[in-house]
Amino acid sequence: MSFDLPKLANLQHADVERFERDGFLIVESVLSAEHVEALRASFPRLFAGKFDTGVYPDEWYWREGMSLPDVTRHMANAWKADLMVARLALSADVGRAAATLTGWSGVRLGQDTLWWKAPKTKAVALHQDSSFMDFLDPPRTITCWVTLDDTHRDAGTLEYVAGSHRWPLTPIPEGFHAPDDHRALMKNAARLAGIADPKPVFIEVPAGSCVFHAGEIWHGSAPNAAADRMRRSIGIHMTPAEAQFSDRPGGYIYRRYQRTDDPSLDESYFPILWRGDGHRTPWIEGYCKTGKRSVRH
Repeated sequence: MSFDLPKLANLQHADVERFERDGFLIVESVLSAEHVEALRASFPRLFAGKFDTGVYPDEWYWREGMSLPDVTRHMANAWKADLMVARLALSADVGRAAATLTGWSGVRLGQDTLWWKAPKTKAVALHQDSSFMDFLDPPRTITCWVTLDDTHRDAGTLEYVAGSHRWPLTPIPEGFHAPDDHRALMKNAARLAGIADPKPVFIEVPAGSCVFHAGEIWHGSAPNAAADRMRRSIGIHMTPAEAQFSDRPGGYIYRRYQRTDDPSLDESYFPILWRGDGHRTPWIEGYCKTGKRSVRH
């Protein structure tokens, strides 16, 4: 099943202006119902440890029988484990749209993140994605957040503070999962930025929609207070194509992919999704079909 996403090929100048003004852009109903159902089916398999490729994801939070039932389930770089997720996370259409909104010459995949907010699960603290990117130069990212369920305010949908991408960047937050006050860090950042009463914008959109957001915008989610609604989603986090490892400390998970005395990001682990000169990591198409990263025919 290929992921052709024509709605993302038609972004207009007004969309770019809205993204620059607010720090996020909603594009509704991008994925077909077939795509949505196929991606939903991947979630229980993945969190049960059943991987298409036999390769573990880089991060895996929440395991049946081991983790608390009221914690939001989270997994990162599931594209390495599941081919359906790979077909979305490695999409050229997503990459091209991200480059259009940022003005970057090209984008590469930093990581994907799966979020499974079951009924009555706890909050995720508001944060800035670029806070986690200090191990890269430039420490920049843009995210495409893809909804796999209709999202609702009472079911812990994502919330943004419009314009907060212009506030100063803060350090990596503590208490990311299940904080007592999921907006506390954002409120403190707003005070330091001279913003008296920051108002969150709640994203209520149909399943299969995309929301692009700047790495510097404050966002997160309240608890899922609903008794009968899931909130499953996938974040595709992209960096500029020319990004490299920095000399700064950090990146305790992804720094493992740095070669000795070589700051470049290896396309084996950080593939280029789209670049203006036509380059796209060669093994992507074959991998999405077979699970093998090879350019041999």
